[in-house]
Amino acid sequence: MTGKGRDKVSLFKRLLQMVRNLRAESDRMHALACICRTALCVDLFAKESVRRGQKPVPGTDVISLFEDVRVKEDLNSVTSKNLFREELVASLVESCFQLSLPLPELKNSGTESRVIGALAYGTGYGALNWTEPALDVVEVCRPCVLWDCNGRTYAIDCYLKLLVRLCHIYDTRGGVKTIKAGASQDQILNETRLRNLQLQLIRDLREVHTPRISSRLIWAISEHFDLEGLDPLLADDPEDPLNIIISNMHKILFNTDSSATTSNRIQDVQAVLICAQRLGARNARAGQLLSKELEEFRASTSADSVTKHQSRYVLQVIKYVTNHPDNRWVGVGDATGDYPFSHHKLTVQFSEAAAAQDRKLEGLVHKAIRELWRPNASQLTLLQTKGIGALHKELPKACTLTGSSDPCYIEAYHLADPTDGRITLHLKILNLTELELNRVDIRVGLSGALYYMDGFSRTVRHLRNLVSQDPVQSSVTVGVSHFERCSLWVQVLYYPFYGTGGSADYEGDYAEEDSQMMRQKRSLRPELGEPVVLRCQPYKIPLAELLLPLECSPVEYFRLWPSLPAMVECTGTYTYEGSGFKATAAQQYDSSPFLSGLKSISSKPFHQVCSHFIRTVAGFQLCYAAKTWFGGFVGMMIFGASEVSRNVDLGDETTTMICKFVVRASDESITREIESDLQGWLDDITDGAVEYMPEDEVKSAAAERLKISMERIALLKAAKPKVPPAKTEQEEEEERKQSEELDGFGNPKGPSTLSKLTAEEAEHRALQAAVLQEWHQLCKEKAMKAQ
Repeated sequence: MTGKGRDKVSLFKRLLQMVRNLRAESDRMHALACICRTALCVDLFAKESVRRGQKPVPGTDVISLFEDVRVKEDLNSVTSKNLFREELVASLVESCFQLSLPLPELKNSGTESRVIGALAYGTGYGALNWTEPALDVVEVCRPCVLWDCNGRTYAIDCYLKLLVRLCHIYDTRGGVKTIKAGASQDQILNETRLRNLQLQLIRDLREVHTPRISSRLIWAISEHFDLEGLDPLLADDPEDPLNIIISNMHKILFNTDSSATTSNRIQDVQAVLICAQRLGARNARAGQLLSKELEEFRASTSADSVTKHQSRYVLQVIKYVTNHPDNRWVGVGDATGDYPFSHHKLTVQFSEAAAAQDRKLEGLVHKAIRELWRPNASQLTLLQTKGIGALHKELPKACTLTGSSDPCYIEAYHLADPTDGRITLHLKILNLTELELNRVDIRVGLSGALYYMDGFSRTVRHLRNLVSQDPVQSSVTVGVSHFERCSLWVQVLYYPFYGTGGSADYEGDYAEEDSQMMRQKRSLRPELGEPVVLRCQPYKIPLAELLLPLECSPVEYFRLWPSLPAMVECTGTYTYEGSGFKATAAQQYDSSPFLSGLKSISSKPFHQVCSHFIRTVAGFQLCYAAKTWFGGFVGMMIFGASEVSRNVDLGDETTTMICKFVVRASDESITREIESDLQGWLDDITDGAVEYMPEDEVKSAAAERLKISMERIALLKAAKPKVPPAKTEQEEEEERKQSEELDGFGNPKGPSTLSKLTAEEAEHRALQAAVLQEWHQLCKEKAMKAQ
């Protein structure tokens, strides 16, 4: 048994080293999730065996994962650039949270559920059993609070969130319980370990040089620290935990460095002021010390008007609690167990590059753990329950790259893998001649953000004896480094004189500029002969292909929309077709004929947040949310014009429609890439149905329409009968006063409710209200269908 346990531990260590070297992120995350879950399960089984009287097996605890020298060095290094340690800590902590959740329902029973079920029966699944391996995790991962990760905070947030959860469960602010109070030996031991860990983290506060992390660490400790258990004789000692906490709060309040990677001053100060209120309301000495700090902060230039008012409010709360110690002020001193620091709750971090990296890492970790702990239904289950339609996927469209007269016909399509950030180009090569082609080389070049997965500077495929009308399949896989337009350039080198002993002179298009090709020229054997270079048209990867749908509610979407810093706008025209009968029928069945040109957007990688048609004026608004493969957020709104360019009548066979595309993103590089080729972007998302129209043309077209409308109005006015003589000014004034005092029914008017909004603001608010209303209606329909 002992030998087997040691073997398992050494296997874990070897696996960790192997996982570190996996290049594909999704594979690495999945392997990490497997290792972390297995390690936690082994730990739980071992502890349960000890409770039942068996001998403890050495090396079965989670801490043994971190015994490797390289892992230890990474964990204790402050400025290591290795992302693997963040992935390891995040995976381990998120696995602890999964262990704390109840068992999955029986309808999801499968291999994974049986593993968790066996774990539950084997350990006598209790509410606090999972906290013991979690305690090991927070103890061994403690050095992560000292890390400098270039502004990334996801792994540290995970760690502190687990620490807060454990402190809240064990109620550490009440001190270590005693046997007289009914505490068990295990509970006393665990609470003592947590108390010692808190003291160690307070000492670590002085080594944390990043205000952003300091404020989070103070938040995690201050709410759950046992202030009453401090020695009153050490009140003036600088090593006293309370004095260390308050001195670090002082540093954050008076910190002037507001660089994005180290500080987020607005957020940090808010967190510290809330912590000051919690500490001051719980302990008299803390209240006295914090009152001095807050008074000093209010009088300084470091505080703005908002923080001055907030400081005043906190001072009043502390003063009231100090003067009324017997009165319990509900809600002031209670522990909530909340840890609010994440990009979900704080949009102020949204536009930073580090926050985008955090969101990407979080998405990868969550996906891997969800697949492992709560897997989706298998394809066989889907087939049995929902039928074959559930598995049907649309085949990718292939496009032809070669000319009609070329001896080789090449057709290509691509498949994208967003989790690993790679694209595979599949080629079908066909010999169109009646002869057998002795040798054909296929060469693939790259432009944009692509790179070869195998590290070579080019890819060449040598095809020998290509039989007539016999297709040959070939593929090349490339990685995508960032969000940018990219293309694959296919080139065919056909050797008509291969094997005939022809000349070895090779003058390809790249001979002068490519040193590698020069070497190839010198090394060519005489029997190759001179090749014929056939250039194919480039295979462009659509920019929209580098996006993923991001599901969010309209409320969240409209909250994020104004905070996105980068924006690009463009106007497009498209045509919708439909006779008068079709258009009338479409309106009767609540579908709009205007969206026929935008139909292809639904198949693109966007999440349609909401759509609304204002049918009275033939206008619409569509909202889409997406994120890039690399973590950036992209929001898109499409506004349909309330008029058509030729005729408002829906009976036209073909009518041109104008619509406005507004794209906002979390990073300027995203919008810059879209703006560099607006027509290309519209082609990517609408399959070429929308044509970009420059602003000047839009204005001139609008002016032309206005001119025609004015001419028609002038004609109508000329055709009208003569108006009666004008009234005197006195009569007009009396009529105006009368109409102001009476409403349309002749009754006296009440107070005015006229809006002072501009037309654009009113329209935008009306659209938002309509969109939210439509979303709620869709939710109701979905709920009714589910019943």
